[in-house]
Amino acid sequence: MTLPLDTLFRVLNGAVLPAWALLVFAPRWAWTRRLVHSGLVPALYGAAYVALIAVTFATGAVPEGAGADTLGGVVQLFSSPALALVGWVHYLCFDLFVGAWMGRDAQRLGLPHLAVAPCLVATLFYGPAGLLAYLVLRAAMRKATTLEEPAAARA
Repeated sequence: MTLPLDTLFRVLNGAVLPAWALLVFAPRWAWTRRLVHSGLVPALYGAAYVALIAVTFATGAVPEGAGADTLGGVVQLFSSPALALVGWVHYLCFDLFVGAWMGRDAQRLGLPHLAVAPCLVATLFYGPAGLLAYLVLRAAMRKATTLEEPAAARA
């Protein structure tokens, strides 16, 4: 038995919100590190993404003319409810991964969390715009002008 796409959407969309709440409201809490910064929640969303892709392509739910090589092909991809869900899970996974990186990076650089929190919320709702806001913030605070981490942080 498979769940209806609307149900999967509601479950996956809602289940990511606690991870975002941890990033915004409890950035240094041990459970935030265990669940979000460890990569566990983004990895679970990655697994859901792979499973949805496999099921969608195995069941032939790809519309005629769909593809990523033209704008019309992308529009066709998202005309399928199953592929729209796949695309949405892609956003959920990557936006959370980026938000988690922003949180860790801000802590490493000593940025005030009250300044970072709006960037995290913007990333949740607007993805790249939130990342841009964070990059501008960290540059404006003269904390970093590159994404390269110090050698000690990489070890």
